[in-house]
Amino acid sequence: MLQRFFAALRAHYGVTVFFLYLGAFGIAFVGTFTLPLIAIFMVLLSIFLLVPAVLLGDAIGALSRKTTRPYLRRGVCPRCREQQGPAWELPVYRCAFCKAAFDPSGDPHEGDESGTPQGAPNLTANEAP
Repeated sequence: MLQRFFAALRAHYGVTVFFLYLGAFGIAFVGTFTLPLIAIFMVLLSIFLLVPAVLLGDAIGALSRKTTRPYLRRGVCPRCREQQGPAWELPVYRCAFCKAAFDPSGDPHEGDESGTPQGAPNLTANEAP
């Protein structure tokens, strides 16, 4: 359960921070006309909170990888929880049931979904040598 929480948090963290900054912009924009001191404070606050936001995103990613690796070691897909034994296709772990792919570090793999290894030629039956 903890792994799914961190995976979902990691997947939606960037969009959440974007909308928080967009809301802060809206407040600062309104504050420009009503009370300029609020706008100045919001600009300074947003600059100083950018570094903690990036560090928090890195920490969430590290926790997500840490909670994913035990599932991969046991041969269980972290996404669908199906037991399938050692299904490693080096360097990527790909689930036979839900087709989710993970790097050995625990990161979700972001390759092509065609199933062909990266760098391998994509030949059809008519193009075979």
